[in-house]
Amino acid sequence: MRRREDPQLITGRGRYAADIHPEGLVHLAFVRSSQPHAKLLSIDAEAARALPGVVAVWTAADLPESARSLPDWLPRGVTPRPRPILSQGEVNYVGEAIAAIVAETPYQAADAAEAVFADLAPLPAVGTLEAALRSGAAQVHEGTETNAAGGYERAAGDIEAAFTGSPVTVKERFRVARIAGAAMEPRAVTAMPNGDGLRIWTSTQHTYGVRDRVCDLLGLEKAGVEVLAEDVGGGFGPKAQVYPEEILTALAALRLQRPVSWVATRSEDTATTVHAHGTIFEVELAAESDGRLRGLRGQVWHDVGAYPASGPAQPGLMIAHLLSAYRLPALKVQATLVHTNTASTGFVRGGGRPVGNFVIERMLDRLARKLALDPAEVRRRNLVPADQMPFDTGYPAGRQNVVYDSGDYQRLLDQTLTAIGYAEVREAQARSQPTGGRLRGVGIACCVESSGFGSETARVRLDADGTATAFIGSTPQGQGHLTTAAQVLAERLGWPLDRVRVVAGDTRAVDHGEMTAGSRTAVQVGNATSLAARTARRWLLERAGERLEADPADLVLEEGVASVKGAPQSSVQAAELVPATGLDFVEHFEPPLPNAYSSGCHAAVVDVDPETGSVDVVRYVIAHDTGKPINPLLVEGQMHGGYAHGLGYALFEEAIYQPDGAFQSTSFLDYTIVSAAEVSSELQVLPLETPSRANEEGFKGAGESGTVPVPAAIANAVEDAVRQLRPDAAITELPITPARLFEALA
Repeated sequence: MRRREDPQLITGRGRYAADIHPEGLVHLAFVRSSQPHAKLLSIDAEAARALPGVVAVWTAADLPESARSLPDWLPRGVTPRPRPILSQGEVNYVGEAIAAIVAETPYQAADAAEAVFADLAPLPAVGTLEAALRSGAAQVHEGTETNAAGGYERAAGDIEAAFTGSPVTVKERFRVARIAGAAMEPRAVTAMPNGDGLRIWTSTQHTYGVRDRVCDLLGLEKAGVEVLAEDVGGGFGPKAQVYPEEILTALAALRLQRPVSWVATRSEDTATTVHAHGTIFEVELAAESDGRLRGLRGQVWHDVGAYPASGPAQPGLMIAHLLSAYRLPALKVQATLVHTNTASTGFVRGGGRPVGNFVIERMLDRLARKLALDPAEVRRRNLVPADQMPFDTGYPAGRQNVVYDSGDYQRLLDQTLTAIGYAEVREAQARSQPTGGRLRGVGIACCVESSGFGSETARVRLDADGTATAFIGSTPQGQGHLTTAAQVLAERLGWPLDRVRVVAGDTRAVDHGEMTAGSRTAVQVGNATSLAARTARRWLLERAGERLEADPADLVLEEGVASVKGAPQSSVQAAELVPATGLDFVEHFEPPLPNAYSSGCHAAVVDVDPETGSVDVVRYVIAHDTGKPINPLLVEGQMHGGYAHGLGYALFEEAIYQPDGAFQSTSFLDYTIVSAAEVSSELQVLPLETPSRANEEGFKGAGESGTVPVPAAIANAVEDAVRQLRPDAAITELPITPARLFEALA
């Protein structure tokens, strides 16, 4: 089934937060800090107030509601640091909002923002993780003595025993650059007074999170605030955060009792929306002489930016995904979180999983070289066997260990090696003698991805006209929620698909919903929809049994018709059983296991030009197991999109700050994402289905599976290529830019 969403979107009939133009709409713009760290001595806004069309100019002093800080979820061991709604007294990164302008047109608002004079007295600034580590006690916030934001340790097994007397150890340091979300649609918000409350359209992944924060901070009742995300032009993680602009747009609408809209420019969006990664790993791997793993230990330093936001949780996911698909008896990693004078970090597609996967997969290649074994063979010796599923990793996560619920990792590896032509590439390499021309390399990477988290509610409504509607709380940004929820509802209810509707991205749908993130929609929303549909089905069969004078157990419900098994002539249209007022069935899905674990194996064949530093992907193979697919076409699309994202991490994407905090990557002129040319190489997707034991439907997530192993597979292939020319060359940083390739070859 093709996606229901596409005809509207590809014909330009989508409706985004910036497309809402109610009568009387005014426009919001922000005055932002030009300094990465400074005392805010004063703000002179008189010239701005005198400009045509200006409705209001506000600083923090004018908006007492903005004095409260935005709440952030912080792991234990992390030092809180209030994230301001509108800053006063001190600014801590380039782009931090210090004043708000409302005007009749966007251009008038922008002109007025430029007319505001902010007296900023520069303070010492730290703009990169490396600079923060070098400076040690560098003052990032006035009154603090250190840029440390706290830290925590993650451990499993006996790490001392693993390294004591280990026949083989390998050690390495890796650096993964900051990345931006780079969604096609910059963040945007439109808020409109609605009685005593508000109606808010926003480009978000978490409508309920925005609703709850607006209500908490502005003192509103949840019943009076409706948040909608009708169409969202990409989220990828950063839009799961609640931002000051959403609160301030809502506050402006309340203050003025007029509709208010804020639409970020591309550079404004890049400078103020959370980034991800920005991480250094130092790890050591212990193994037996035959390559079987004994343990891994090390440290990770992670840049959380000026304010914690969701960045402090990233190292936890990175460390958990050092396990990958392997039996790793012991693990101990210390995470240190560091503040810098930069935009906050958080989650971008993969949520840190690609970083942990990159580290372990690179270390396995290191181990293979030290033991003079083929990288594929080292992996084969360490993969979790299918006959040991479900597999308790021994790695603690909350109240229980991480348990891989299902999978056949060996089969994924075998499929990948065959499809990529691994043996043939190795044979060709053995025959060739590099002479300075293009170098061909092959790399593989396995992965296991935690997919799904939390719970979810779904509501199914039956109307007397024969329409069945699923109301779901999760917010779509291109994943195909409307299609997959409709398919689950139609199949589990027994209803014609053309009579099924889906409502998503609207806080009126159900009482509460979680964000769309962490590859959770198929698992949580799919199962919640299934539960509600089956409850509705049971009700209909009971009513049909009364009408047909039959036991409900002897009835079937297909395509909206209830009939007696073996006697289809004894039937009733199910819609006739629905009262004129309609019926609602609400179910809540609480998973028996915290996560369902998707898995995959990726392989890349690349050509490297040592003269130009260019990397061309010749072939790429994705073997993936995302459980029971709801819609195989959508899953394959997720794999293609995930691959493009991962390729960006591997070769192109880097949000660059200077050591003094100056931001250099505010637009797509400076921040490179993949285009059609970069993804035009041969891509083969091989599905493998092992249903999850973590939920009744057998679903696993697919949204990030295509991304997680890509940086590791590409890096392994590039290093494999360049080592033909320089045997000790090492690829230890992402992205692999031409400059870094030249350095590796120098």
